[in-house]
This record gives sequence, C-alpha cells and structure tokens, in this order.
Amino acid sequence: MSDDDSRRSLERLVRAVAANPAVRAVGRSGGDRPLPEPGEGDIDLFVYCTEIPRQDDRRVRLEGLGDAVSRVHIEAPVDGPWGVADALCLCGVETWVMYFTVDALWAEIGATLRGESVRRVDDYYYPVGRLAMLRSTEPLYDPDGLFRRVSDAVAVYPDELARAVLDYHLPRVDDREDFERAVCRQDVLFYHFVLDLALDHFLQALFALNRTYFPSRKRSMHHIAGFAQKPARCEERLLAAVALGARPETLAESYRIWQELARDLADLAR
Repeated sequence: MSDDDSRRSLERLVRAVAANPAVRAVGRSGGDRPLPEPGEGDIDLFVYCTEIPRQDDRRVRLEGLGDAVSRVHIEAPVDGPWGVADALCLCGVETWVMYFTVDALWAEIGATLRGESVRRVDDYYYPVGRLAMLRSTEPLYDPDGLFRRVSDAVAVYPDELARAVLDYHLPRVDDREDFERAVCRQDVLFYHFVLDLALDHFLQALFALNRTYFPSRKRSMHHIAGFAQKPARCEERLLAAVALGARPETLAESYRIWQELARDLADLAR
C-alpha cells in the first residue's frame, strides 16, 4: 500500500475517533517521521477527551472502517500511563489509540513541570518524556487549539524541574557498592545491570543540565552530540565504558572511566 493510501486510511481513522463529541483533540506522536511500513514500527495516536468514550462506541467506530482495519482490541492491556488504550492493525501497521481526559493531561503537565514526577515509572515510561512527546506531536484533529496551548505550556524547561531531576538522579549515577561488587567478582552480567541503571540516571541528569526534556533511551547519542553542557569527550567515554564492560578483565577500567564521567557531570551541575 502506498504512503498516500496509508495516510488516507489514518485520516479516516482519525475522523471516526473524532466524531464522538467528547473527543477534543487527536495527535500522532513522532509526527515528524513518515508513517511506518508494516514491520517497521507502530502508530501511536493520543486522544484527549472531556470524558473517555464508552467501549461500545469506540468499537463501532473502529470496526466500521472496513478492510483497512483488522485485529481490533478494545481496552488492550497496557500500563496506566498509557491511558485507556485500544489496539488495531491499520493497513498492516500496529496502531494504538490511547484515550486521556483533558483534565488529566493538564494535571500531568503541571506536576511534571513542578518537578513532582522525576522518577521513571517503569521500563518504558518517563514522565518528563511525555513533555518531550507533546512538543513533537502532530495535531490531526484540534478544533480547540489544545496542542498549541500545550506546546506553549512546555516551551521552556523550568529551572524548578531541572533542579528536581538533578537532585534525584545525580546521586544515583555512581552506585559504588554494586559497581565495586561486580568488578571484584568480575561478574559481567551483574556489571551490565548496574551500568544500565547508572546510564539511565546519567542521561536524565545530562538532559536536565541542558534544559532538554528527556524523550527516551532511543537516539541518545544523537541528542548528546548537540549538547553544550557535557563532560569532555562525553560520547567517546560513554562508549568506552560500555565496551570495556563486556569482558571480566576490563571491568575495572570501565568503572574507572564511569567514575570520572560521573564526577565531571556532577562538577558541571554545581
């Protein structure tokens, strides 16, 4: 199916969802990217409503779209931060339609900007990442200008949020007890577990230092390359710490590099 056909099918889906009067806005995350081909990725639609439409209403609208839609699952099992989610296959591409109330959206934005939600909720959801997503959302239906108002609200990364992120994540960048235990035992797999947790804290703090909403672990090096505030040779040293962490005999050198990175980041944040 051509990109034009896929786009027309997506537009039909959006019109069907937006026909419910409770729906006030529909947007696609990552809207700067082309629609994926089957197997390349999925489509995430965020739907903001005065109240969540009923299950039977949502099902009728999705199943009425004809052959372009298959495998419809209403309220597919997902974690809480992803709202009330329906799943379907649109032109062969896995598609999620996630419903939130407008009130819940504003409450989440406010709490995150105030620095009240700086911890990762699970392996896939970062509250600050929701703000990054909102900045890049492609509005597909927005009669009230909701996405414009949201974009204005998150346009400036507040110092209050940066300080909360740094205060929480910086002390956790170097878990010395676990790192030293892994190095002493030459336990590569445990070392990688500890380093992965540390990397997450490091990236959260580094993004906050540069007043950039942390989107996710994807394409981290691309973002870091554009940062003004970062340890010297940051990307090179990150890759070295990861590479040297793959062999028992080089774990100590990996940790030495990591400790120096952690100190340099802390110095920049002072």
